[in-house]
Amino acid sequence: MLTVPLLRCGLRRVIGYSHAIAKQQLSARSNLASTAFIHLSAGNAAKLFLDTENRHAHSILEQSLKPYQIFRLDDRTAISANMPERLELPEFVLNTPTTTTNITMEELLNAFTELTQYCIRTNTCISDERFQQFCQLFAKHSEQLNDAQLLTTLCQLAQLPTEATPRAPNYMEIWNSLDIECCRRIERWSTNELLLACDAWYALGLARTSGYVSEALCKVGRKIRRLKSEQLVQSMFYCNLLRRRVYDMFDYEVRLLNYVDSMSLQELGVMSMGFFKTQTPIRNPELLVKLFTRLEAELNTVDDITLVAIIKVLRYSSKLQQVPHILRLLELLQAQVPRISLLSCLHVALFGVELQCCHDGVLELVLHRFNREIDMARLKDMERICLAMGVFNYRGSSGVVEELCSKILEQLETKIDEIMSYPRAFVCCLHYLVLCGHYKEEMISSVLDERFIEHAYDKKKITLGREIFNLDSFVKINLRSEDYKGNVLPDKMRRKMGKLLTQYIPERNPKYKLNCTDLILVEVKETFERIYRPCTFKHILPHFDRPDVVICYDNAQRKAVPLADSCPEDYSDILTRSLLLGNADRPEVDTVVIVIVGWNNVIKDKNRFTGLFEMKLQQLRTLGHKPVVIFWYEWRTQETPVDRKQFLQRKLTNVINF
Repeated sequence: MLTVPLLRCGLRRVIGYSHAIAKQQLSARSNLASTAFIHLSAGNAAKLFLDTENRHAHSILEQSLKPYQIFRLDDRTAISANMPERLELPEFVLNTPTTTTNITMEELLNAFTELTQYCIRTNTCISDERFQQFCQLFAKHSEQLNDAQLLTTLCQLAQLPTEATPRAPNYMEIWNSLDIECCRRIERWSTNELLLACDAWYALGLARTSGYVSEALCKVGRKIRRLKSEQLVQSMFYCNLLRRRVYDMFDYEVRLLNYVDSMSLQELGVMSMGFFKTQTPIRNPELLVKLFTRLEAELNTVDDITLVAIIKVLRYSSKLQQVPHILRLLELLQAQVPRISLLSCLHVALFGVELQCCHDGVLELVLHRFNREIDMARLKDMERICLAMGVFNYRGSSGVVEELCSKILEQLETKIDEIMSYPRAFVCCLHYLVLCGHYKEEMISSVLDERFIEHAYDKKKITLGREIFNLDSFVKINLRSEDYKGNVLPDKMRRKMGKLLTQYIPERNPKYKLNCTDLILVEVKETFERIYRPCTFKHILPHFDRPDVVICYDNAQRKAVPLADSCPEDYSDILTRSLLLGNADRPEVDTVVIVIVGWNNVIKDKNRFTGLFEMKLQQLRTLGHKPVVIFWYEWRTQETPVDRKQFLQRKLTNVINF
């Protein structure tokens, strides 16, 4: 196992080089790395996007008894088993005539078939310069291919040895000419013919690269309301491949509601992939309930990929009204944790993160599973499971959280290659671990290095994530008494991030509508001003986006005192007691910070805050402030100004000599 200093050396190898050299090293390392721990990018292969999830989804269509339009190899295009072991290169290919007046399309097609058979048998790429003249001639005459010959050519092209890139010479010239021909025939092809050709491009591995699939789906999308169930599922599969919306996805949702009871759960999984990959939430509550019900009914037999696909779209689409359905599904999923894969367990743990909806029982089981199999987890898996622990602020009584966090910190020391490939995932993982109360100073110092930040984000440092801001603030607040000597962000960068990542000070303005939490903030400030003046809005902790109401209360004189004239402006720095009071030693003055707790700052039906909000309260206390917490539902019950005034007085009496 590598030590932390060695990890830092590994990071220096990345952040010390230019982006071009680093990318070359990443490419070289990826070819040698074990696929168990590293995502191997398919960007350098001609047959792209054939990942496990897509292959599984396509196999569902292939094995279905419904009439899906699947492009299958037949006897005319498959290589015969009794074909001679060595094939001679066709004479026509080697000596392609310059004049083509006496050449028929049949002769060209036969020569291309012989060429593909030769390439497959001898493992020769068609990009070989010997075939350049013939490939140019074939591409030039591709418009003469009939529909059957066009599909046959695509099939033969799909059987060729994989090129280094889709833009390889000869190879690109042929598939590009076939792409143009397919696009020309879109308007006269039926829906089944369009889907069959789409499947041919999927078999070729160029569904996203070609222009045909996108154009064909646009035509299919114009008549979604007339599609049969199998046509709907197959078209959504190609939307999943493209990962973008090609038409009004609401029509897919409406049509799915009609077919949801007649589709298999696996077909619903394919539909779910399409909605999720095109970033389209399902907005119909009735359809969401049906998906919950179908998944609950078949939990014992559902495969991992289908389970994950449906859970992801339910997580992406659910609102507060779906919380009871989420909790019921999580209750049933407890029995499935030992059976399903580690990746499926991860998505079960993440289910409900956006709505702060946690089922402690299933989360405990998933954490035990990760604790046993942490050696199999990738960096991204570790980041996401730390997200679940951090957001849900889960500790448990078994001690598995502490044990798992310690193991993750140890595992991070061995994942230099993955950190080089996914540096931001590493930063987020450290941030979530900090929320769980676990950290290593040397790792935090490594990610705060300016060269690492350039590698993880961008050279101009305009779009830095909040996670790096939070880590730097954690160093300045929580580690200031521990003699921390590592890297920190420059003050100029912190000021820029403070302005970019924090919200404006709320105020009553008829031009702008305040959200619920900001409205409560304004009302609290107005109510307190009726009791004591002054009070003000300040960003005490600029790494949190929302400001708080700040009161400097003199317990001896029993009155509020103004902030010091030298107090820094908003968004600029962490405001300690000394900054608020002007570096004066005034122990009789309490700095009270009124913090509004919104519905997304608490775990549903649990007596605990989210990890990030718990960190905010902890850091306020560390700085010497006295936080006063007001829940949104408490304030809503105060109907009159007198009720609000008395409520606020009761809250403040607990922290100051009111």
